[in-house]
Amino acid sequence: MNKYLLSFLTLLIFGSLTATAYAETEYEISGQVRVRNEFDEKFLGRDYYTRSFQILRTRITVDATVDSNAHAFVQFQDSRMFGDRDLYGNLQSGTLNDGRNVDIHQAYIQVDRVAVDGLGGKAGRFEFNLGNQRVFGAVGWHNVGRSWEGVQVWYERPGYQVTGFYLKAYERNHTQFHRDYDIYGGVLAIESLNLELFGAYEWNAERGLNSNALNRISLGGYLKRQHHQFDLEANAVYQTGDMDDVDIAAYMVTGEIGYTFQCDRKTRLALGFDISSGDDTPNDSESKTYNNLYYTGHKFRGHMDYFLSSNTAGLMDLMFRARTNPAKGWVLKTDFHYFMTAQDYLDPYENALTSDVGLEIDASVVTTRIKGITFATGISVFLPQESFVRLNTGNPLLTESDPTWWVYNQATM
Repeated sequence: MNKYLLSFLTLLIFGSLTATAYAETEYEISGQVRVRNEFDEKFLGRDYYTRSFQILRTRITVDATVDSNAHAFVQFQDSRMFGDRDLYGNLQSGTLNDGRNVDIHQAYIQVDRVAVDGLGGKAGRFEFNLGNQRVFGAVGWHNVGRSWEGVQVWYERPGYQVTGFYLKAYERNHTQFHRDYDIYGGVLAIESLNLELFGAYEWNAERGLNSNALNRISLGGYLKRQHHQFDLEANAVYQTGDMDDVDIAAYMVTGEIGYTFQCDRKTRLALGFDISSGDDTPNDSESKTYNNLYYTGHKFRGHMDYFLSSNTAGLMDLMFRARTNPAKGWVLKTDFHYFMTAQDYLDPYENALTSDVGLEIDASVVTTRIKGITFATGISVFLPQESFVRLNTGNPLLTESDPTWWVYNQATM
């Protein structure tokens, strides 16, 4: 999508709003306040003071619907840490200084019907999710969350929907030629199969006319099925293209199968895996390391967030999940993750190749028994292998690895 097509789509949506500007308008105002405190001792192989901090996220949303077809959606957000400094370095708590933290998390115009039934679109700043957020996700756990500036256009018919999207990652506004970072893509959702097929092209032209930093194509799908008490979720993505004049050939595949017992507690047990390819020869002319793109990592790879970024050696995660409702308004969840690298790495102490990483256990309790508030608390423990600690601390003589841990308490209204 070039800049002229983008301008045309934006004007088309704005024009539809202008035509109904004097029609009947309905407003919906909503909001969210979320407070979380964390106790953090995640440092590998080092004895540090336990960190303790509190964070606050406030959102206010206004959704105006014009003539039951056009929407103006604005979401204001303030994200802060208790006692932190603002962007100018000034204290923002207990002082006469305002924090200047309020931002626009989302602001877009949307038209449900453009010319024909099923054709719609939106333009502005918005959250963007694909499937179960394993590739593109809004990262709702984060105190800020992810949103994009761009355009979406969709065509929906009974049984399927086709969506095209353009996301502006970076605008360099160069005066001579294109040097921006743009993402183009499309999604085909087939309702009868609970299947999404997608393709995304990332074009980072920061170097100018004849040399691009990144030309990456990601092709994949997401499948979700339910059969009686069994459920299944699966993702698969293949990446090709080139980055810094190195060819890309990487993949990611995940799967989870669960069983929910027919009882009042709705107990569910599940087994799953998450594999991202690594590079066995990282200095050659081909990169086999899968890039995690813009996923919601906290949802998949352990709550301690050790493995959010892409790793040259790749990652393999074998997991077991359990969930139950012990009483009305209560949910208990426990996840076990066994992590390994997809490609062996060199242990500097043993002078031998290994794929050892560690085991993570995440347990949490969520309750809505306090009227008007959702309260959650959780604890996580990571049991690292000595080889992994030696690699990440740069201490080749380390022979012991102590467990690390993390605790949180969160209230959301």
